[in-house]
Amino acid sequence: MDLDIEAIALKVGLKRAEVEGLLALLKDGDKENRALLQITGLSKSILDDFRRHLAPYLKKSSSFTALNEEGKKILKNVSLSHYFWDYYFFREPDERFLAIWEKYKKDFLSDKRKWDQFRATKETVWRRSELMKRRGDLLGRHILFLGDNDLTSIAVAMKKEAKRIFVADIDSDVLRTIEKISNKEEWGVETFKYDARHRLPPHLRQRFDIVFTDPPYTPTGVGLFLSRAVAALKPLPASRLYFCYGQSDRARERSLAIQAMVQEMGLLIEERLVKFNRYFGAASIGSASALYINSITPQTKPKVSGEFAGKIYTWERR
Repeated sequence: MDLDIEAIALKVGLKRAEVEGLLALLKDGDKENRALLQITGLSKSILDDFRRHLAPYLKKSSSFTALNEEGKKILKNVSLSHYFWDYYFFREPDERFLAIWEKYKKDFLSDKRKWDQFRATKETVWRRSELMKRRGDLLGRHILFLGDNDLTSIAVAMKKEAKRIFVADIDSDVLRTIEKISNKEEWGVETFKYDARHRLPPHLRQRFDIVFTDPPYTPTGVGLFLSRAVAALKPLPASRLYFCYGQSDRARERSLAIQAMVQEMGLLIEERLVKFNRYFGAASIGSASALYINSITPQTKPKVSGEFAGKIYTWERR
């Protein structure tokens, strides 16, 4: 029996190159389902469909995706091109970063679903800091992390280029972890317990060159966090806002509302790096999200300026 790659691609809603890439991964060896999510950035529903259409050639397993003997036989003489699932090329994390990560990993916290926490991989945290460095957004800059359970502030602090690093987070455990690491390494990261549903306090308004945030992935959550970020930024041309947002490849239209909101707030999207961030969990969005880099304009203004009493977390929509 021949394997119709073109037909599978059409039925699942993928490019032929992506289907070939998936088959090449399986041809290389068995893959844990969670690892397949993180490697590809494809949503769980898409990978489930792929497995369903490929079922005659796969072993029956709930935790692994693996070719059965028929599948191996079919693909043995098929030439498959590997797919570049990672669009962005960065050198591997350096030894110093890995040593710090290993040194403190016992202090890392479990994600708290009530605050939509999904921790990014260490590779993602490293790449965020490298990207900010390449864009000139570390050296001499005042940086605010609006929420940081990923500990991106730690990766940035290691580079010793920023003039000020400040973390505002609702989770006291996150703040304690950052304080512990920063104090031991003498990095001077400042922290403040803050719930974004409250108005930004005066000592944080218009004080920062850069704001980085990975908000709850709801329209109200994104709108609220971006509003607080805008309020924290200095009204200068060189100010930048980094934020993350992800959706399933089968719900791309959700990003239209985010783009419209960004435009409504007078922000300019300079870059949208698709699937730049990779996470543990968040299978419904492929354990991945885009990273948006935005500049401010004379029209930039917060969507929300005062107190906010609405629902912002994904679990609140149910």
